[in-house]
Amino acid sequence: MKKNISSRLILLCLVVLCFACKAKKEAAPVLTTVPPEASNKTESIKAISENAFGFRTLSAKAKIDFKLNNTSNGANLNLRIRNDEVIWMSITAIAGIEVARVMVTPDSIKVYNRLQGEYLAKPFSFISRYSGRNVDFNTLQSLLLGNTIKGSVSQASEINWSGNQTVVKSSAKDLIYELIFNEHYKLIENRLRDSKGQQLNGKYSEFQAINGQNLPYSISLLSNAGNKNVRIDIKYSSVSVNEPVDFPFSVPKRFTVKD
Repeated sequence: MKKNISSRLILLCLVVLCFACKAKKEAAPVLTTVPPEASNKTESIKAISENAFGFRTLSAKAKIDFKLNNTSNGANLNLRIRNDEVIWMSITAIAGIEVARVMVTPDSIKVYNRLQGEYLAKPFSFISRYSGRNVDFNTLQSLLLGNTIKGSVSQASEINWSGNQTVVKSSAKDLIYELIFNEHYKLIENRLRDSKGQQLNGKYSEFQAINGQNLPYSISLLSNAGNKNVRIDIKYSSVSVNEPVDFPFSVPKRFTVKD
């Protein structure tokens, strides 16, 4: 990873995960709408809910590739989550040297950059400068695990069936969703856009069983905003759930606090 990486670049990575993008409109898939008599909408919603990845704590190791326009940075990611409470990330260079550490809660975001000796602490609402006011902690957590975002699937949603795929279209809190699920009701594509045209496309594949549940080991998040093209690829190599985890975040006194 290049040594000129900054806390703002790390934050940008996080923001893109949260929905900071404006992408070209993609062609919609050809779908056949099945009447309610043939396919039960309520049962599909129930299956989607039951097949969401559930956990109390999660610990994972991954390789992450972040591409901004023609610049690419590869790194290793150590991820720890306490469901709905804390997301903790340690980012290391390929050589094994820790580059940065990130801790996110529903109320705050903290980042420190070892290479630059910088520390950034902001309320979670800081992300809204880049992503929109409707982005919250749950959005980020769901995108990292391939779960649906709260409010994106309900009885008010439009549901279509095509072969072995289920497509859900809905809107909530100024966000418009198009979600595609496989035959096991696992999310394989998640398209979001807001009323201003900002859009994010997440793709999920290479599912593996963890404690009887399926988790995508390959995640690709695509966006472009103006003249910025962003892609984040995450490849999990190991995942464990419901084991004790801690979230160390001690900032050295020599670090400079950034605005």
